[in-house]
Amino acid sequence: MKLLTNQNSMLRTLHIENYALIDSLDISLDKGFTAITGETGAGKSILVGAFSLILGARADSSVLYNNNKKCIVEGVFDILNLHLEDFFVVNNLDFNQFLILRREISETGSRAFINDTPVTLNILKELAEKLVDIHSQHHHLLLNRSDFRLQTIDDFALLRETVCLYQQVYYHYKKIEKELEESKEKAARESLEKDFLSFLSNELHEAKLLAGEQIELEQKVSYFKNIEDIKLQLYKSSQIISEQENSVIFQLKNATNACQAIAHFDEKIGDFNTRLNTILVELKDIAFELAAKEESVEVNPEELEHCENRLDMLFRLQQKHAVKNVEDLLQKLQQIDEKLFQFENLEAKIENLQKEYELLAEKTTILSQNLTAKRREAALIFEKELEKKLTLLGMPDAVFKVEVVSQTTFTNTGSDMILFLFSSNKGMPATSVEKTASGGELSRIMLAIKSIITAASFMPTVIFDEIDTGVSGAMASKVAEVMHDVSLQRQLLTITHLPQIAAQANTHFLVYKDVGNEKAITKIKKIEREERIAEIAKMMTGNKTGDAVLKAAEELLLSRSV
Repeated sequence: MKLLTNQNSMLRTLHIENYALIDSLDISLDKGFTAITGETGAGKSILVGAFSLILGARADSSVLYNNNKKCIVEGVFDILNLHLEDFFVVNNLDFNQFLILRREISETGSRAFINDTPVTLNILKELAEKLVDIHSQHHHLLLNRSDFRLQTIDDFALLRETVCLYQQVYYHYKKIEKELEESKEKAARESLEKDFLSFLSNELHEAKLLAGEQIELEQKVSYFKNIEDIKLQLYKSSQIISEQENSVIFQLKNATNACQAIAHFDEKIGDFNTRLNTILVELKDIAFELAAKEESVEVNPEELEHCENRLDMLFRLQQKHAVKNVEDLLQKLQQIDEKLFQFENLEAKIENLQKEYELLAEKTTILSQNLTAKRREAALIFEKELEKKLTLLGMPDAVFKVEVVSQTTFTNTGSDMILFLFSSNKGMPATSVEKTASGGELSRIMLAIKSIITAASFMPTVIFDEIDTGVSGAMASKVAEVMHDVSLQRQLLTITHLPQIAAQANTHFLVYKDVGNEKAITKIKKIEREERIAEIAKMMTGNKTGDAVLKAAEELLLSRSV
């Protein structure tokens, strides 16, 4: 695997204020290997707890040393050449070579900052995960988790971009799958409604409804049912105007003759005569048309039956749809057809979604298979690398196998399940590591994994929090050697109780309690040669620090790798 390293990128300073037993402390850190030691209970792990705050860990006011003040944890990182500019652009943050991560905890809540800009805890955590990896003594329990095993192989194989590409397609695939399922469920639920609406639509369309036809039909029926009276009244009107003795026309003629006889006496009377003649002509036309109309009026039983049947159908449809007229029926038909159009759109949508789903399923399968191939290739290399590390850590007969088992379903990481199989004894079959390995073996396996992963995928700063618990004797030197190798590639901070590991460090900090005040507080200081020899001597034999022990401590310090 390609070795990634950049010793310029690291944690430069750490400020902790008002956290647990810490009143206030500042640490300036160097590149390479830094050891942090101190007596049990002095507060070494408190440092890690405080530091975890700027990595996105959750906390409440219970961490406050003084409830009247806020807790502040601030780390300054040199992020030169880490290529994080895109992260700052996406999150609308100012980029600078020296990055400041800060958390503030008070009784009223918590705040997070990146370069003095307030951010959400998730954004802080997302950035911090690119800078620091903390491994504690209990992290070997992660070996029980399938997601950790998968992430281990992906980190080793540098598959982050490949996984991201797969996830883009996978999330789209799942989105379309969900949308398709919901659309199909909706179509199934509405199937009966669609059939019923189709029946209603066909019925109304077959009725060939016309706006205004109901009034016209009602008028025709009324006309046909009153045909005899209509005929009689037309006859009577015709008789009154022209046929009877003393009819209107007869009387009008007399009036015309009378005016004509005296028209030469007065011009106005002549006008009357002219107007009366005009009326007389109009009346004669009306009388003629009335007679003609009366003769033409006759009953049409077939047309009457047609109109009545048509009205019966319209009334039945109106009653069925609870409306009052044909116009309402037409509006109802429009609503039904619009609903049916939606059903047709849903069917078309399902068809399109089905095609898109199949294409995405095929693409997801191809990308997943690509991931599987890369993981299997990386697993073979990882097995060999890990067995080398385990040999170095005192397990020369250890066998470590990585099985990449493909599942039939997809997840956001592909279709693979990773199994770690382990055997510490020659000739014994490798079985599930979490069931086979002892506690001490699990710790060493985890240390070996971490050392390999940090070499494969660059993490600027790695923190080991007492992962050497349970290690002693010659094995301590082996663990120290592995840690030293890790520190050659990135900044390594180790909280340890082993003198062999402390002696390997380039820089040594001592954590201690100051009990001079009413309340004990945790402090930390950088120790140099003489103080360092004394501290390593204490770690070797407890409080006995005679000349022989000091000499042994000095030799241990001088024997460290350079």
